[in-house]
Amino acid sequence: MAQVTVIGTGLIGTSLGLALRASSLRNLTVVGTDAEHAARSGANRMNAFDKVEGRLGNAIEEADIIVLATPVLAMRELMEGMAPYLPEGCVVTDVGSTKTQVLQWADELLPDSVDFVGGHPMAGRETPGPENADGTLFSGKPYCVIPSPKASQRAVGEITTLAEAIGAVPYFISVDEHDSFVAAVSHLPFVLSTALVGCTSKSANWSDIGQLASSGYRDITRLASGDTIMHRDICVSNAQPIVAWIDAFIRELYEYRKLLDTDGEPPDNEAVETLFEDARVARAKWLAGEVNPKAREMQQAQEYPSFGQSMSQMFMGSWGERAMRRMMGQRDDDRGDRRSSDSR
Repeated sequence: MAQVTVIGTGLIGTSLGLALRASSLRNLTVVGTDAEHAARSGANRMNAFDKVEGRLGNAIEEADIIVLATPVLAMRELMEGMAPYLPEGCVVTDVGSTKTQVLQWADELLPDSVDFVGGHPMAGRETPGPENADGTLFSGKPYCVIPSPKASQRAVGEITTLAEAIGAVPYFISVDEHDSFVAAVSHLPFVLSTALVGCTSKSANWSDIGQLASSGYRDITRLASGDTIMHRDICVSNAQPIVAWIDAFIRELYEYRKLLDTDGEPPDNEAVETLFEDARVARAKWLAGEVNPKAREMQQAQEYPSFGQSMSQMFMGSWGERAMRRMMGQRDDDRGDRRSSDSR
C-alpha cells in the first residue's frame, strides 16, 4: 500500500489530506503530522488523514511521497532535519508559494537517493487553520509543477498524478517564471490589500472613514486578513519579483494620477473612461478563460508518464521497486544493500 505523508496540517495540508482521501486513488494511506499539537488535533477533528502522527520520524519512515505543507521559511530546517531518515526512492514535494529558495534548499540538503519536485496549488483562502480546510479547495485550479534538475520522470509523473487526483490541473512552469508570475497575481494582491488597510486606517479620520467603508472596501482588503506568517515568508523568500511588480503597479497608478491631476482643469473624460474600459475588458477576457490556453498545462507531457502510467508506477512500480530493494538488501549483506533496508 502506497503512503503519502503531509507535513503541516494547516489549511492547505489538511485540505490536501481531505482531497486525497476523497479521491479515486485506492490502496493509499494518507498520514499527517505537524509540530503543533493544536494543528494535529484540528486535522484529527476534520478526519482528514488515515493517521495523524506526533513524531516526524514515524510519519515519514514508510512514505512514498512526502509533501511539505509548512510555511516556506520553515522548510530549510525541516529538510535538514529529515534528510537522514528519508526512505530511499521516495519523492519529496512541497506546496509553498515561492520556489527559488525551496529548490535550492532541496538540492543542497536532500540526499541523492530521493527526488524533489516542487509544487504549488493555486488555491487558498484568507482564513487559516485546519478547521477551515476543504477537500474541494483544489478542484479545477492550476497546480504548478516545478521539477528540480535532478528529478526523475517517474517522480514528476507521481506528483502529476497527485495533482490530478485532487481535481487540480497540472501546470508545468520554470522556477523563474513561477516566482515572477505568482508575484504578479498572488503576492502583489495581498501586498496591495494590506497597504490599503494601512493607508486608510492610519488616517486621523479613520474612525469616521471606517463607518463609510462597505462592500468594495471589504472585498479589496479581504487578503489583509490572511495568515501573517505565510505572507511574511512569501515576501522574504520572493522579495525581488514582488518589488518588480510593485514598481510596475506604481507606474500604472501614476498614469491614473496624471490623468486626474490637471492643474485645476477638468480631467479628460474620454481618457479616464478608456482606462476603466480597458481594464474591464481585460478582466472579462480573463474570467472567460481567454488568457488560459490549455496547451501549457501539459506542454511537456511527452517527457513524463501519462496519468495512467503514473498511477501504475506510483501504486505498483515505485512501491514494488522499493520493496524489491529491501528484499535484496536482506539477501545481500556483502554489497551493503541492507543499510538502506535497515534505515527504514
